[in-house]
Amino acid sequence: MKVLVCQRGARHRYSIPRIFEEAGMLAGLYTDSTCHSTAGKLIKKLPILGDKVPAAKSLEGRVPKGIPGAKIFSSDRPLVASALRYESFGDLSPVYKHWGLQNADVVYSMYGEDMGFLSWAKEQGAKIIIDIFISPLSNQVVWDEQVKFDTPERYLISEQDCRPSSDRGIGAFAPLADILLCPSEWVADGVRQFVPDHAHKIRVVPYGSSILPQKQCQVDRGRILFAGRDPLRKGLPYLAEATKILKESGMELDVRVAGLDQKECAWFPHYEYLNYLGLIEMNRMKDEFTTCDAFVLPSLSEGQAGVVLEAMAHGCPVIATKESGIDFSHNENGVFVPACDADVLASSMRQVVEDRSFREKISAGGQAFFEQHFSVQEWKTRLVNVVNEFNV
Repeated sequence: MKVLVCQRGARHRYSIPRIFEEAGMLAGLYTDSTCHSTAGKLIKKLPILGDKVPAAKSLEGRVPKGIPGAKIFSSDRPLVASALRYESFGDLSPVYKHWGLQNADVVYSMYGEDMGFLSWAKEQGAKIIIDIFISPLSNQVVWDEQVKFDTPERYLISEQDCRPSSDRGIGAFAPLADILLCPSEWVADGVRQFVPDHAHKIRVVPYGSSILPQKQCQVDRGRILFAGRDPLRKGLPYLAEATKILKESGMELDVRVAGLDQKECAWFPHYEYLNYLGLIEMNRMKDEFTTCDAFVLPSLSEGQAGVVLEAMAHGCPVIATKESGIDFSHNENGVFVPACDADVLASSMRQVVEDRSFREKISAGGQAFFEQHFSVQEWKTRLVNVVNEFNV
């Protein structure tokens, strides 16, 4: 079976098309701007353009490594549409149709992007796999949450966006799919809830990671790490409240927030109890993982949080919600906490910091769990097996 991967952006650093290429199954990669597109080549020749157009500068990092250039089809239409504020021009379906199917048997799509092309491909006889990379419950969860706080406009969700039948909702693209690929049970539950008639199409296929397991260095007791750019959806207000509870009880903590600065979080209660690191580079994140007592992600909804995999790979104990998309066993590979519950979160943080034998158990268990289930090879096996279902 030959697979045509359609994805905008550098999701998973192009791991999915690279996996299919390594398996001898990749027909092509259809995507938006990369280092190979016209804009990407211009930025390389004239770096000054990147300074004037921040969105274009990011193309330097969009490098589909391990994929032959002849199989990469890259369009700048979305970038131009964004610059001109002409949204309809950003639809890549006409471009993809012009490029054709590249003799592919299967089209792999990210969350039903560019549905016009998917409909056309289906008419040509192609099988359709749609990667549900975030729970379809996410917008509803955020809608319910945003009324609790004086939430800034940039994080607000509209009521229209909560409907599964919206233009980008699962109700619109699920009928096209032959397989609905879900990275976690949390995502699968959302699919079952929104489109029960298509539940038979669900396959739970966790993502993997190319990160190599590493040992922790000298751990700073009481240093807790959070990472993310969306404080509302990722439950940061509850971490702030939990931190307040623990600090006021006399516990010494340094709860560090990677990805955000204090000004971005001054709208929710108790934000001042957290230590904001702002945007930090990957090498510094590695240092954070190897020195922190625990990694905490009290997220309200994800697909499968890659940052949790990174923490486990570094032997950093994880405290997270099931909504974070990692299905680990409670108190074996990590600690589950309910979403939106600062009291339980505080109790779990206290247990990890104060019970050192328990901390070591979930540190070792989490790293072993990562090695057994989340290597790129395991991910490759899962993806290839799903595609091979069409051969039966």
